[in-house]
Amino acid sequence: MKDGNATQLLPALVWHDPRIHLLDDTWLVTIFAILFATAVPWLVSGLAIDFIAVAAGLLALGAIHLAFAAMSGRSARHRPRGAGTLATLHALGVITIGFIWQHAGGLQNPLFLTVFALPVIGSIFLSRWQPYFMAALAVIVVALVAAIQAPELRWYAPGLNATVDWVQALLGRGTRGGLPFAGFYAPSEYFVVLLEVFVIVLFACAVAAEYLGTIFERLHVQVAAARAEAERGQQLWSALLERLPLPAFLIDAGTSEVICASAPALAKFCGTGDSVVGRDLFETVRFSYPEVVQELIGGPGGVAKLCMIHLHDELLAAEVGVQHVAQKGRRFALVAINDVTEAFCVKAALDVAEHAALVINPEGRVLAFNKPARALFSGTEIGADLSRLLPASDQGTRWWDPGLSGRRKMHLTIAQRVYQVTSSAVVLPGEEARLCVVAFLPVAQVAAADQSSTGLTSQVQRP
Repeated sequence: MKDGNATQLLPALVWHDPRIHLLDDTWLVTIFAILFATAVPWLVSGLAIDFIAVAAGLLALGAIHLAFAAMSGRSARHRPRGAGTLATLHALGVITIGFIWQHAGGLQNPLFLTVFALPVIGSIFLSRWQPYFMAALAVIVVALVAAIQAPELRWYAPGLNATVDWVQALLGRGTRGGLPFAGFYAPSEYFVVLLEVFVIVLFACAVAAEYLGTIFERLHVQVAAARAEAERGQQLWSALLERLPLPAFLIDAGTSEVICASAPALAKFCGTGDSVVGRDLFETVRFSYPEVVQELIGGPGGVAKLCMIHLHDELLAAEVGVQHVAQKGRRFALVAINDVTEAFCVKAALDVAEHAALVINPEGRVLAFNKPARALFSGTEIGADLSRLLPASDQGTRWWDPGLSGRRKMHLTIAQRVYQVTSSAVVLPGEEARLCVVAFLPVAQVAAADQSSTGLTSQVQRP
């Protein structure tokens, strides 16, 4: 079962500019598309394919893919300046696809031409005019390969004979035999129409790529703005942590290494000249029982109501709160330490007192009590109604209110025992309402204390 309190680890971006990364992905998809466009016609129709030349072309595309991958893994400082290197690699990839098409059936494998659409669309990550340049380059490459394999096409452009002969001498004629459909004859007009459709489709892809590039630029600007805002928020968050008015530490939840600390934490536990960044929390703050805090840090967090801390030669009573946060893919824990030594000592003093004491708000509800009060009133709890714990003779009066005098004494019978009840008012700054501290002491103890004090006074006054 998934824990709702567990910290969600946010994946950190490994690159700031996604252009090179997307170009790398484009060529990876192109390689798989070429494998599919080569293997399927060969398996279905027995198309003649020069596997050695095709494999060499695929190795060249793999080298281009590795080059893009290496560039995407570099930091911004070590990347080549400008898009010249990227555009050159991209153009070499388009030429390599033409070489592979020449030896993977050529004009007898027209569906292979759809592979050229991938680098044309992917070139939008270089610049807005790159799709048109790559489309024109692909058209030239395909036209040259078609003129090599179908010499009758040179009639439409006689000036290309010298160029075609030079390319044919350099790359070879390619595969022409082994037609996939026996008895099928295609006139030169068929190849001309095929090339025309290819040109139209390729430049349509270039237009669509420019539109997609516009959308990508908008998204990239929005992501950059959101990233800058997140970095400003991180700086603000760090500044707020350092200026917290109570001791607090930001630590790595896995290693307990201190990442940041507030100014009160540095002043209280480390001194002015020491630095705690990089140190272990439990070496900086010496808890009497560190296992309790370690369990909160390793678990979903929470609050440890009472933890004892060794500070030099003193012992501090502290309330430790742990809240998990996630940042940059790491799980952190915010450990806040609230010094409650004074409150703990006051409560300890009240707990060892012989009289029962209750703190009552103006509505007559219990805010605090000591151990003797729990023993006297079994139903005592925070928020309990005093009129139910101790019904008075007159239900309509606020018998615990001492009035204008601020202090009042009375006698009440509780469980067939007479108690002297002392009600004292506590003024709240800026408020007309007051709290009341109600103390219950058995009358027998009051009389014994009075007799003891009277005897002591007589002994002092006796000559």
